[in-house]
Amino acid sequence: MAPPSILDLLSPNSIFPAQKAGISTAIAGPPSQWASAALGFIPDPDQALILDAPEPCVLLCCTRQFGKSTLTALKAVHHALINPDSQIVVAAPSERQSAEFLRKAASAFDLLQVPRRPAGAGLLGWVIPNGSRLIALPASARTVRGFSAVGLLIFEEAAFMDDDLYHALTPMQATVEGSALWLISTPGAQSGFFHDEWSDSKRTHWRRFRIPADQCPRISPQFLEMERIRKGEAVFRREYMCEFTAYGHQVISRELLDAAYSDLFEPWNGGRPLWS
Repeated sequence: MAPPSILDLLSPNSIFPAQKAGISTAIAGPPSQWASAALGFIPDPDQALILDAPEPCVLLCCTRQFGKSTLTALKAVHHALINPDSQIVVAAPSERQSAEFLRKAASAFDLLQVPRRPAGAGLLGWVIPNGSRLIALPASARTVRGFSAVGLLIFEEAAFMDDDLYHALTPMQATVEGSALWLISTPGAQSGFFHDEWSDSKRTHWRRFRIPADQCPRISPQFLEMERIRKGEAVFRREYMCEFTAYGHQVISRELLDAAYSDLFEPWNGGRPLWS
């Protein structure tokens, strides 16, 4: 007998508060109101602002335990319902995180009484009757090529995925007019695509959201004080305060490197490569 797949192991129990049958799937008003009316999920003000963002490119840099996987599932399910025959792809660093996204998406579909079936052989995901597909992909650039016409692409915990994966997935949106790209993460290293997209102010196509722990109503000040003592200042600021601090093995911080550059001087060789 073949071992069970991730889809077989997903719990059917709901993770959203609404429990009554016959909930309407009607999409009226902004996504945050739909989540509240249809699923019983009451977003806090920041979560509502993020869910309702009209911009196609969204960057969310947030504290641990803000609800990233829940926001990912809500955004993906909402997009699937209002865009028939759409393809939604969610990339996560691990199989466990992919399974958590699929579990929450399944819970939402079940509450909405929307039938679903596995996306197909070799794929982790769901297909619903309007033709939309939700696919969870592993964090490997070598195994994700081949998808196309992706209307919504979400990177969950983007700071912990390789640049190669980012560059392999974004071309899949080339033929979809109005496609959406969301990067969601707690800060990681002072390098990589998430750090670069977040830090470069010239990339003005992004709508940026920064949600530190002291802005999250579900995290108490008492807990944060204990965590500051346990983890030390650098780790605490990275995990809870949305700061890209240097890791312990990083010899020179990004701040020092940036401070070493200046536009006030003309390069001695005219800016040409040293080997030319």
